[in-house]
Amino acid sequence: MLPEPLPVHPSHRHLQAAFYVARLLKPDGELRPALDRSYRSLATGALHDHRSLAEGERLLSRAGLLATRGDLVVPSDDLMAMARLPVDTFVEALLFRILTDQREVWLAQMATTDEVRWELVPFDVATALASTFEDVRERDALLLAAARKVDLQVLQEFGDEGEQAVLEACRTHLRSAGMQHMLADVAQVSLIDDTLGYDIASPDAAGQRHRLEVKATSAPPGWVEFFISRNEATVAERDPRWSLVVTRRERDPTITEPVMQVVGWLTHGDFAQALPTDPPLGRGQLRGRWASCRITISAQCLRPGLPLKQPNEPS
Repeated sequence: MLPEPLPVHPSHRHLQAAFYVARLLKPDGELRPALDRSYRSLATGALHDHRSLAEGERLLSRAGLLATRGDLVVPSDDLMAMARLPVDTFVEALLFRILTDQREVWLAQMATTDEVRWELVPFDVATALASTFEDVRERDALLLAAARKVDLQVLQEFGDEGEQAVLEACRTHLRSAGMQHMLADVAQVSLIDDTLGYDIASPDAAGQRHRLEVKATSAPPGWVEFFISRNEATVAERDPRWSLVVTRRERDPTITEPVMQVVGWLTHGDFAQALPTDPPLGRGQLRGRWASCRITISAQCLRPGLPLKQPNEPS
């Protein structure tokens, strides 16, 4: 008889069983017959039987932490590191990994706020969290951390697509102006160093060079959201040839799937008022410095197209 499928979201029992399985494994793997015998003899304080432990193993496999090679069950390096954790910390780490790997829409929707909308959380996830954390504030903290990680992962993927879209838009600008000889001067400098404060260097058809920071947004229509680092904001403030180019996945009537497109651009002055400021040195000589922030701005603030000029266009 085939085992019943695991639920999409694991229970606390499944997560805890996975801990006991991880503790049984050697770095170079365990033979299946020996592992099955261990499941029947392992002392877990009557918490788990061999069926429960088998479910824990399946959960680890589904999470990409275990691989089966013939008769050998082999743990990943990550699982070996996690197996050294206390059981409660292991359960938290595994639940966090599963939630962020699945990257579900309900979780991504929480990334833009500092509050958990529990009405969006599936019942089985809420139950697993309640079994794992007694304090609701700890549940909130894990969910918000998972939401931000998922959001950053999506934005990173979008960012890579966005840079390609801006590269092609810059080349199209030059081709349309008959400046094909300048195409080689369009450079994706982020591939060489991503700490310069911009992603793409490109000339315009008038011969002026521009430094473009690319930000992909997945905000609802009518809004633009992006992260900006302190370094990027500092370069933006001081460099008159710096611009922030916004891209978004949008529908193209000729293509089934949405494609990344340039939707406009901003100067530093367009969003400067939204940047945080460092607090003054206070009592106890404590001081904080912001390193990165998330900007939300109306899409109406976007300047159309690219910040590139045509030949003979005035500065």
